[in-house]
Amino acid sequence: MKEDLAGEKRALRKRILALRDALSADERQQKSNAIQARLFSLPRFAAAQTVALFVSFKSEVLTESIIRGAFSLSKVIAVPVTDLTRKQLSLSRLMDFDADLVPGTWRILEPKPGCIRPVALNEPDLVITPGAAFDRQGRRLGYGGGFYDGLLKSMTVRKPAIALALAFALQIVDEVPFDPSHDQPVDMIITEDEIIDCKEERNNGWPWLF
Repeated sequence: MKEDLAGEKRALRKRILALRDALSADERQQKSNAIQARLFSLPRFAAAQTVALFVSFKSEVLTESIIRGAFSLSKVIAVPVTDLTRKQLSLSRLMDFDADLVPGTWRILEPKPGCIRPVALNEPDLVITPGAAFDRQGRRLGYGGGFYDGLLKSMTVRKPAIALALAFALQIVDEVPFDPSHDQPVDMIITEDEIIDCKEERNNGWPWLF
């Protein structure tokens, strides 16, 4: 059964990432701008003092402008630091996008050693995640390592923080293969077209996720 689930995840991941990778640079920028505008209009984002936010990589929703805009709103920004040995993510406060970040694990921008400023997992009010595919109930398909599932589980247990995903509309599918013993759903998804309240969607039809 788990092998079947893993195969479904691999096939869906491959299909959706191919679509996402096919977006032109202009399309990605335009859609990212629209996603940023929706995010910044969200009352929960406005109220958040500390935000955990990924630094975009490859064809993900672009987040540099979001991070810089959040700085201008005097928000504390925490970005992931990868620990491959423990197969987990920790959080570090970002003070300067240009000076703090260097290519790290998988060439994703992460704080360089001298700029790591640990942030407790119970501090962020909002954790913003990437992913390969999502459905409207908030089920999330990551990139296969389980890093964000571990982070989301730790953060939501300790605070609980609100988990929000940024994705292009083409990444929303009818149903994401999901293992409730491990996979962590998100509470909201923002695309260039809409803000999806996943908790409401789950309450309307998928209470088993709780």
